[in-house]
Amino acid sequence: MTVTTVQGNLPQLLLIEPDRMVRSTVTSVCRGLDLAQVHQAASLAIGQQMLQAQRMAALLISLAEGEAALALVARLREARPEMPVAVMAASANAEVVQRLKALGIRRLLLQPFKIRDVVMTVEALCTIAPLEALAGS
Repeated sequence: MTVTTVQGNLPQLLLIEPDRMVRSTVTSVCRGLDLAQVHQAASLAIGQQMLQAQRMAALLISLAEGEAALALVARLREARPEMPVAVMAASANAEVVQRLKALGIRRLLLQPFKIRDVVMTVEALCTIAPLEALAGS
């Protein structure tokens, strides 16, 4: 099911992931299934700039940069606590999972993940987008 905003546009999803292959795959899946318009960032610094420059409906972020990625999510939570966020990671111990829960993370994708899991995650993230669009109008 495709979820669209009031204007008929796809939800804006920011993908912060250093691995070009993963970025490309997620973007292709989202585009092919009309799930979201994906904006790609290869680093946290670029992702943070994009978050400041454009209002995104949701965030899918890699924990590849460790503490810095968690710090970015924490700052985002202070500025936009309602923004849906999902995290991708190669692994996650109990401490990391607890921190993610405390930050209100909606979903954790453990890599390698299946395309079906990406689709389900993006659909879950973007179901809130129409409500945000209505609230903003």
